[in-house]
Amino acid sequence: MSDPTWFTRPGGDTAGRLNLAYDALDRQVIGGRADEPALRTPEDDLSYAVLLERAAAFGGLLLALGVRPGDAVAVPASISTETAVVVLAAARIGATTWIGGACADLVRSSDSPLVVAEGVQMADVVAALETLAPGRPRAVVVVRPGEWVVDETRDVAWELALKAGATDPATVVPVDADAAIVVASSGESYASSAHGDIAAVATGDARSEPAVLRAGAAWTTALVGDLLTALRTGQGAVLEA
Repeated sequence: MSDPTWFTRPGGDTAGRLNLAYDALDRQVIGGRADEPALRTPEDDLSYAVLLERAAAFGGLLLALGVRPGDAVAVPASISTETAVVVLAAARIGATTWIGGACADLVRSSDSPLVVAEGVQMADVVAALETLAPGRPRAVVVVRPGEWVVDETRDVAWELALKAGATDPATVVPVDADAAIVVASSGESYASSAHGDIAAVATGDARSEPAVLRAGAAWTTALVGDLLTALRTGQGAVLEA
């Protein structure tokens, strides 16, 4: 599995079109890894088939809420099973996950139609959303709501989000190989391209063990790259408490 799946191969002035979320999940299921663990957590192990089902379902919700290829999906929420699904779902439909920095600043700078936040972040999220230009629908998927009271005119609880998206799960959208998968507040980004310092993500040659993610930590571009590479090489990821 040394070469990514090219939907349109690079050539001439084009970088080609691919989708690393397809290689991370769909290709693994097709290749016989459906029942193998893709994401190990303290509570349960998610197989490649289950992780694919959840990513496709959340991708369906993203599309239903108006998120399109090239759009930003702001994810101030920390590393968790849910946000790993969000990262894969956004990549699946060609959207870009925005991460890092102060919660309110991330929401404002991304100008995203969808935010994925935790209950403890919601006051900052709502205040930031109120500063954005009106007219474009905005939604917030709330994971671990805690004491936050969900506003059904704007907020969607995680479990309901997956159920809603599962009615019309997202298919894979081929994207330009130089399109960003994730953008950090620092300005750093990770693209799908098989060039330069991200060759390991596109080729999968640099990983022979599971990626290790720590629940509650902040997402970084490097950790997103680790997750994608470990999944597409069949090593999977471990979410530590």
